[in-house]
Amino acid sequence: MIRWRQHPFPTAVLSLLASMLMVAGAAHAQSAPPAAKVDGAWETTWGGGQAMLDLRQKGTAVTGIYSGTNDGRVKGTIAGNVLTGSWLGAANDSGGFVLKFSADGKSFTGTWGMGASKTDGGPWEGKRK
Repeated sequence: MIRWRQHPFPTAVLSLLASMLMVAGAAHAQSAPPAAKVDGAWETTWGGGQAMLDLRQKGTAVTGIYSGTNDGRVKGTIAGNVLTGSWLGAANDSGGFVLKFSADGKSFTGTWGMGASKTDGGPWEGKRK
């Protein structure tokens, strides 16, 4: 009869499985799409409003200011081509947004919201200036 504690097979199998899981995890982590480049000026519209949105990007962190029908600032994080964040208006109103940038980097579509919402304000669209 084989005693498992004395046989090297279980230890070898466990080591091999652990190695395979580490390699698979590293490959998955490296496959995340690179963040879109969104720096620059954007002509934007939402509901009945318009604004110039000037974005600055450092890695995945994005900040910016907007001026037009309303004035304020934005901040968020970009993952792939989706920017998720919050806005703060000059009148101390605030909310969230989700913007999806096109593959060619020339436009975006998305939504904005009031308070904790990212959608209840309606659509927000933009074109690179």
